[in-house]
Amino acid sequence: MKITMRLLAKLGLLPLLVMLSVSSASAQADLGKTIMDKLTARVQKLESACASDIKKYCSTVTPGEGRMVYCMQAHEDKISAKCAFALEDAADNIQTSAEALKEAVIACKPEITGVCGKIVPGKGRIAACLIENRSTASSGCADAIKKVEAMAAAQ
Repeated sequence: MKITMRLLAKLGLLPLLVMLSVSSASAQADLGKTIMDKLTARVQKLESACASDIKKYCSTVTPGEGRMVYCMQAHEDKISAKCAFALEDAADNIQTSAEALKEAVIACKPEITGVCGKIVPGKGRIAACLIENRSTASSGCADAIKKVEAMAAAQ
């Protein structure tokens, strides 16, 4: 889990997930938690698929700040096909998630500062506000929210 959090923080996803996660008291789905759970599962799958390669090529590397990924990339011509596939799959999935989340934050910036501007950030309150006010949101924001919800449902 530490590796997952570090990876997500390094990619800039952790702050986005914190902002987008909806509190459990909300009637809306816990979007941020769903995305986080799915990304965590991807990273765990990657760790499992690459365990022997990590042990063989990167056992002396201190995990964190992307060092393990850089080590695996440095040995990409030697890692197993299973690990290479899992690495590519995880990278694609994380990139897609990052792009959708960033798009939502950018598209919803006027709503975040406007209609949700007085909401205290944290515990998904801003995301809940965006979802509750989706009907009055700009079409770009509403579309971005739909995209994030679809991504969370499909992963």
